[in-house]
Amino acid sequence: MLSSMIITSLMSFAVSAFLFYFFHPKAIQFGLVDKADHRKLHKGNIPVIGGPAIYIALVFALFMNQNFTPEILAFVFCAGFLMLLGVIDDKVNLKVSLRLMSMMSITAFLYYFADLQILSLGNLFALGEVELSSFGLLFTIIVVIGVITAFNMVDGVDGLLGCLSIISFSAMAVLFAVNGQYHLSSTCVCFIAALIPFLMCNLSLLPGNRYKVFMGDSGSFFIGFTMICLLVAGSQESMHIDDNSSKSLESIAFKPVIALWLMAIPVMDMIANIIRRLKVGQSPFQADRGHLHHKLQDIGLSDTQVLVFISLLALITASIGVVGEIIDASEVVMSISLIILFVTYFHFYSHSHKVSRIIHGLFGNKANSVN
Repeated sequence: MLSSMIITSLMSFAVSAFLFYFFHPKAIQFGLVDKADHRKLHKGNIPVIGGPAIYIALVFALFMNQNFTPEILAFVFCAGFLMLLGVIDDKVNLKVSLRLMSMMSITAFLYYFADLQILSLGNLFALGEVELSSFGLLFTIIVVIGVITAFNMVDGVDGLLGCLSIISFSAMAVLFAVNGQYHLSSTCVCFIAALIPFLMCNLSLLPGNRYKVFMGDSGSFFIGFTMICLLVAGSQESMHIDDNSSKSLESIAFKPVIALWLMAIPVMDMIANIIRRLKVGQSPFQADRGHLHHKLQDIGLSDTQVLVFISLLALITASIGVVGEIIDASEVVMSISLIILFVTYFHFYSHSHKVSRIIHGLFGNKANSVN
């Protein structure tokens, strides 16, 4: 199994690398580029081809790695639809309502035809399993849109979305492997392999800086959607996308609360931004410079320092989730700890100027004052 995973991952890497090379001039030719504005401080027009390249690479890996069960076919179709929706959004900037309706429709389709259902939140309060029953569809739609939005929102600094995604997929790969669900673990590893060429291009690590690319909405939509599908497959008695496992309570790879730990930073940043926007009367979907990476930039950290700082936070929270699952920590303890973490995060997020000296101290910078 290990040799098969290595071979498939290498092929996923190769396919992704070739597609970034192939799509780069095509994107410029067709105007599929990200232009600088008051929120985007990059120079020039950068191709946004992360979604198509990584999607094709992952579908190739799935074809090599698993039989195409009805659930996998449904996932491939819906993920492709969302990726193409993102491509169109990158090109013409679709209305928020249209994007939301599309995400709701795709989620409902998978709910009924591929068993994408969040059935239980686990024993969060030591009072027994929190079952969703008739609220399952509504809650699943909210969570799917929330996760996609969370990963879309963090895509604001070179390498950040890629690094946070790799951390989350790595954590899932470990938990799937520990639980014996090697096909799902291999899928996560293949996704990571497909992301590496993107990071190399996005961070300008290639000689001559010739192939700079952005992920775009097509990539963030696809990443967020894949993330939640795998999290549901790992934490619920539903979404049978591993063709070698019959889903049962014993085969669940991790508890529902652990799923939140694996992607804690993007989710907390999204919730904090929504709260902030609602407090000042803004739409929760209105883009601005209020995200964690923007705040860190505003207190004087470089983009590289922002990337390192947020990635370290994500690595710590994901590691806590992995360790908590492996040692079978109480769901109550993990959920209370997560609430405490968010309250702490939101306090520092709301008073970033008060901790600027601490953050600068970590990087040896001179602290700047901010409003």
